[in-house]
Amino acid sequence: MTEQGESLGVQPELRPAAPGEGLDAYSRSSGDGSRPAAPQTRASGPAPSEHDAAAPERAPRDTPGGAAETDTDASPGAHAAETDTPRHPVAPAAAEDASHRDAADADPGSGGFADDPALGTRDTVKIDLAQLAARETVKIDVSRPVPREPLDDEIATMETVLLPRGRPAGMLRPRGAPLPVAALVNTGWATLLVLGPLMLLTVAARAAEGAVDWGLSLRLVLSAWLLGHGVPITVPVNGQLGTMELAPLALTAFALWRVNRAGVHTTRAMGAQGSGSIRHAVLGTLAVAAVYGCFGVLAAALADGPGLFVTPWRAGLHFVVLGAVGGAVGVLRSGGVLRRLARRTPVVLRDGVRAGVVAALLVLAVGAGAVGLAVAMNGTQATHDLAGFSTGVFGQAGLTLLSLVYGPNFAVWAASYLLGPGFAAGTLPLTHLPVFAGVPTGPLQGLGWLLTVLPLLGGVAAAVLMARRRLRPRRSRLGDVLTPQPRWLRLCGSTLTAAVVAGALLAAAAYASGGVLPVTGPVRTGPVVWQVAAMGALVVALGGLLGVAGSWAVHGLRKETDGRPAVRTARQLVQ
Repeated sequence: MTEQGESLGVQPELRPAAPGEGLDAYSRSSGDGSRPAAPQTRASGPAPSEHDAAAPERAPRDTPGGAAETDTDASPGAHAAETDTPRHPVAPAAAEDASHRDAADADPGSGGFADDPALGTRDTVKIDLAQLAARETVKIDVSRPVPREPLDDEIATMETVLLPRGRPAGMLRPRGAPLPVAALVNTGWATLLVLGPLMLLTVAARAAEGAVDWGLSLRLVLSAWLLGHGVPITVPVNGQLGTMELAPLALTAFALWRVNRAGVHTTRAMGAQGSGSIRHAVLGTLAVAAVYGCFGVLAAALADGPGLFVTPWRAGLHFVVLGAVGGAVGVLRSGGVLRRLARRTPVVLRDGVRAGVVAALLVLAVGAGAVGLAVAMNGTQATHDLAGFSTGVFGQAGLTLLSLVYGPNFAVWAASYLLGPGFAAGTLPLTHLPVFAGVPTGPLQGLGWLLTVLPLLGGVAAAVLMARRRLRPRRSRLGDVLTPQPRWLRLCGSTLTAAVVAGALLAAAAYASGGVLPVTGPVRTGPVVWQVAAMGALVVALGGLLGVAGSWAVHGLRKETDGRPAVRTARQLVQ
């Protein structure tokens, strides 16, 4: 049974096929050649025998002379039917084809169907031509062009569009865990990643001295973590209680980074990643800040005890603020809110904020380099101060680690010193920590004044980068490369905005780097905040304007030399 019979819905008739059987229905066609001719009906008569059925059928053909030729092997009934049937004239070409077919059937060696045993044993299916004619047909529009694959040259000249990155505003991903659960898990994991290394270092240091007091070690770790968030800790010093507020900014930065990652993971759990939803950003920030504040209160309650006094509500307040800051950065970036707000912000303000952040970071980098240079130049004194502590190898390693943890504080102080306001150290150098070997004892002398130019160069570099980014050729949505026209007044406005932003960031860094120490009494250690803000904004503004002026001069020089040869020949020089 074949697939054709099943598709037509005709019950197949399985029997051995005689050679050449069933060919007339497809070889003889109507006059238009579009549909096979209907099969001829046999006259009533005796049924043919098996021998007659197996013999090849030969229909009477009209010879060119017009005489009818009959087969001698035909049965009497068939002969009578053929003689009673009226004959129709056959075209000469059809008669010639029929004669060739009869010759092929008569000659076994002529390559016809009789000498192929495979064809003689195939199953055949009876096809109802009336059912074929009744099948539904579809009109094909031949006037329409046939689709084809575009060529490479055509693809290169096709219009292109720039698809927006991220999800449309307000479109959310599938939600994960509920918001309180997600905030609790992610913020708790961030807390463990900060407390874990501190616990290992504390236990290792206590084990080097003798037996480990796990309760005291946990209190020390929690107090260091609280101090990293600026929480005041009261400790007894020389029989008196002293307050310590100087936060190690390295530990603060590490904690903020982990809270930032907690905000990112909380946004993903809400399904708001890349959605640009301000509502989900606010909810995620509040959830992370609330959970982090609870952790701060719990840490203060556990650390408070004999020898260490911490106020729980003060710890909760500091943790909520820092948790909101760190969590907001992660939530806004992961949720696509920063990108959404940046697109709606004027270009002057957007470029100014970006350039101000870069300028503030460059100024702080200059301060860090100045600290490293000062310690390296006074390496002998630093080594002598470190050897003065009879604490063994582990004690010296702890002092070195303490200097590194407070390294960002010293970088801010050095930046304030190079900007002009300086900083108040009080009696802190008397602690003889190795890092204080490079603290200057007076104003800069000789070529040291050249170091004060470095913050100015930071503002110049930030403005040059801003102008270069604004004048960089860009690709449009249609794929064309466009070179924007310079707008120098707008760049100057962005420079002034960058000065304000840089001054605010430097003031925040100056406030965070200072504090009260038990050895300095009630005097606050560190730079004066408003002086750093004013001088930082002034230096960045001057450096930024110089950078914009330099970019304008370079751009004008390139515009004048555009299209001219870079090197003149000898004839051109003579002329």
